[in-house]
Amino acid sequence: MNIDSLDPNLFAPASRDGWLKLVNRALKGADFAEALVSRSDDGIAIQPLYARRSDGAPLPRRRIDAPWTISQRMDDPDIDRAFTQLDADIANGAGGVQLLSKTSPSAFGIGIDAEADGLAARLAAALSGKDISLRLDGFSPALAETLAGSSKLATLHTGLNMFTSASATSELTDSVKRLLDTGGAGTILNADGRAVHNAGGTEAQELAVAAASLIGHLRLLEPAGFAPEAILKATSLCLSADQNQYVTMAKARAARMIFTRIAEACGISNPPTAHLFMETSYRMLTRLDPETNILRNTIAVFAAGTGGADEVSVLPHTLTHGIPDPLARRLARNTQTVLIAESHLDHVIDPAAGAGGIEALTEALAEKAWEIFAGIERDGGLATMIASGQLAAMVTEARASRVAKPIVGTTLFAMKTERPVVVLGELGTVIGSVGLKPVRLDEVVSP
Repeated sequence: MNIDSLDPNLFAPASRDGWLKLVNRALKGADFAEALVSRSDDGIAIQPLYARRSDGAPLPRRRIDAPWTISQRMDDPDIDRAFTQLDADIANGAGGVQLLSKTSPSAFGIGIDAEADGLAARLAAALSGKDISLRLDGFSPALAETLAGSSKLATLHTGLNMFTSASATSELTDSVKRLLDTGGAGTILNADGRAVHNAGGTEAQELAVAAASLIGHLRLLEPAGFAPEAILKATSLCLSADQNQYVTMAKARAARMIFTRIAEACGISNPPTAHLFMETSYRMLTRLDPETNILRNTIAVFAAGTGGADEVSVLPHTLTHGIPDPLARRLARNTQTVLIAESHLDHVIDPAAGAGGIEALTEALAEKAWEIFAGIERDGGLATMIASGQLAAMVTEARASRVAKPIVGTTLFAMKTERPVVVLGELGTVIGSVGLKPVRLDEVVSP
């Protein structure tokens, strides 16, 4: 039997009205919206059924001819052990390295000492001759400039951010100029919303802060003679990916829409494609039954990859307990390797294009984020919002209003006795960023 043997007239044409009649019969008088329409944390209505969109346009990653980059965290405080792990990561499939300073808002209690002797030289030597992307997170412009001056690195994302850097804005501007002059592959600036997500903010708030960060860098650098197009091309959008698959996909796509709209507002007729870095969510991780974090990470990577991320970094599932051991790091790395090498997700470019539900959610998220972004700008910009405490208050309110749901292994069917978890050491103080402290899943739900 094949598709040609089926009679196309065997079934009557389907219609939404006909479907609604069947639904209402099944609901037996219950309210349609109350029973079947859910809402995101931003209050966006999510219908149970959508028609396919004929006008859907793909929103692909920057390089559609290559898989997204499998980025592995390098954050062990023991510098010798960290370099041993780096060698193992590269030998076993990692195409990118995310070097985290212990003061980075994404370090979550561990990280590399920025003052470690010979750090730049050791990195350059370890990555010499390898097609590896290095991303710095939480380091000073000085390290970025030292590494950028080395021709041994294939790709360098220096991760400078005026909103989390201790450097004066004039020093940051000078560093950006010198880094642009090197002409290397990669990006220089971060427009980062991850701190908002991990502190409990909504998706639209995360997108809005990333957009406001991008505008803040444009506002800082344009008077110094930088062309808007050069600034946009040299910027990474940084977002979190969590276990809510469709919302994560829509968030990644909405970020590209917002980036393009900002570029058009700058008068750029042919906007560059945004470089999107996504890291799995810290706030979705739990200390209780941490193996369930592996499942959450898998869904998050699937959503990030199919949503169009250029780079993805996975937080090891035991991070909530301490410094991840080699097995946890291997699982984090292989989560991506399997989805690329065996499931071939990288071969599909934006499968959500034309899917009515995700297209509608993408547009609604972009519109809501733009509304919040416009409010940030009206209130003086992101720097003012951070300094006044308004940003922290906005995110705190969002976290408090989120409805707690049963979570298997944490609040539902929790184990009476937790299995022992192997880690290499304890976590240090989890550092907040711009007035926002990250929270774990088990810290915000009631058992």
